[in-house]
Amino acid sequence: MDAHLLSWVYHPIVLATLALIIERFFSLPEHWHPLTIFRLFAKFLTDKVCHQAHGNTQQTVAGALLIGLLLLICLLPVSIIQMSAELHELTGVVWLWFAIKYKRTLNQTKLAAIALNKGQKRAARAIVSRFVPFDCEQLSQIGLAKAIFEVRLRILVVNVLAPLLAWYVSGPIAALAIRLIIECHHLWPVPAPRYQHFGRAAQVLYQTIESLVLVVPALLLRPWLWLIRRRPAVALRQGQGLSLGAFMWLDSQSRLYNLSLGGPQKYHHKRLSRTRFDGTLSPQIVQNKLYLTGVWLDIIIIMQVFLCLVLFIYRP
Repeated sequence: MDAHLLSWVYHPIVLATLALIIERFFSLPEHWHPLTIFRLFAKFLTDKVCHQAHGNTQQTVAGALLIGLLLLICLLPVSIIQMSAELHELTGVVWLWFAIKYKRTLNQTKLAAIALNKGQKRAARAIVSRFVPFDCEQLSQIGLAKAIFEVRLRILVVNVLAPLLAWYVSGPIAALAIRLIIECHHLWPVPAPRYQHFGRAAQVLYQTIESLVLVVPALLLRPWLWLIRRRPAVALRQGQGLSLGAFMWLDSQSRLYNLSLGGPQKYHHKRLSRTRFDGTLSPQIVQNKLYLTGVWLDIIIIMQVFLCLVLFIYRP
């Protein structure tokens, strides 16, 4: 193969586009995904070291050490395989594919929205409980609609763009590390009494990732929201229960779609206060708005393909 063509094929943009296309059309079922093994292994180690009888500081340190150990155990073999593989560029595509989690969550939110639109609250609660960490047993139709739409608004940015940016900055190992940190954060939700201190390190890392990824697009939306005369932005000082990035992103999306988002959540029957963003919301509105968020990954893929074509045309 021509050296110039080979350099184009192995360009990070081309390889990332390949991983995104695979996720879009050939996403693995949840029970076949390698991260399922990671979650089971993490839960096993968590049961060994997370004990509420220990002091708060000891639990915090144990959580920080465990997330470091999990990253070391999982990423070290991946790094060895990556360095020793003859076609390490293609193995990097596999790691990026594993790091991205979009299609499965997208399908689950679609099923939950359909059940909610039909008035099947019990079925909607069961489906929503699969992709959110908080209590769903007592959620109303509005609460379910909020949960579905908030997940839709964040899965592309956090579950796709965060690993993708890590891929471009530091390579496939960094992208996979981002995914593992996100999984640990979901496994150890701080609002749950058991993980109140144990999950602090995972929460700090996750909120840092979330803020780095969400703040920029939220700021870019502000001039457009001002031009179309949406409601004023909520002051930062009123942020409660959300990271800076999540607060700014949900506020901007609430203004863009004129939707009610945020509000309190319950973890193990304990109420957690969160900022509420004004707007309207109903199951019918969620059903009508879902298509707007469902095409986001396709837009990203189209942009990546366009960049690939530009690289091909102007390759050396």
